Amino acid sequence: MVLVFVLALVDGVFGARGIIENTSLRKRNAQLATNIDEFRAGNDALIDDIKRLREDPAAIEELARDELELMKDGELLIILRDAPASNGSASDGASRGAGSTTESGSRR
Repeated sequence: MVLVFVLALVDGVFGARGIIENTSLRKRNAQLATNIDEFRAGNDALIDDIKRLREDPAAIEELARDELELMKDGELLIILRDAPASNGSASDGASRGAGSTTESGSRR
């Protein structure tokens, strides 16, 4: 009788439906529930984006300008570039007019 009790106790703790397996499954269930909540929040954000793009022409324009780099008719694109760094003193810039130089600063 004692042997049967011990076997039932061991099976209840370590068996396929025992306490250890049950605890592991509960942890996995909690992690999956968290993942589902994150996916639902992401889906809600996407639904809001879709709704905004369907109803608001300004949202479509913003997306076209940002993602596709499109412009309206009549707009002028101005590209600004940084000036190359000077290797010498301030008087170096005045003497550059005497001869042409390449972008690397060497004389031709």
